[in-house]
Amino acid sequence: MIDYKEQGRYQDTEELLLEAVKGRRLKLGDTHPHTFESWHNLIELYEAWGKPEKADEWRAKLLQTKTAEE
Repeated sequence: MIDYKEQGRYQDTEELLLEAVKGRRLKLGDTHPHTFESWHNLIELYEAWGKPEKADEWRAKLLQTKTAEE
């Protein structure tokens, strides 16, 4: 995935990361560290891609999940 991002293949990277987030949420749960890692990777992708609104959207989802956990 990192190679895709470095090559500017943001759409390919997005598809893979969305699948990773979905799969980890289903298998590990929303609050598992690996799920958080996938969310952070997706946020970083959107920032690198110049899509701050998408990064903010996922950042808000992550914050809601972390808040619900407490």
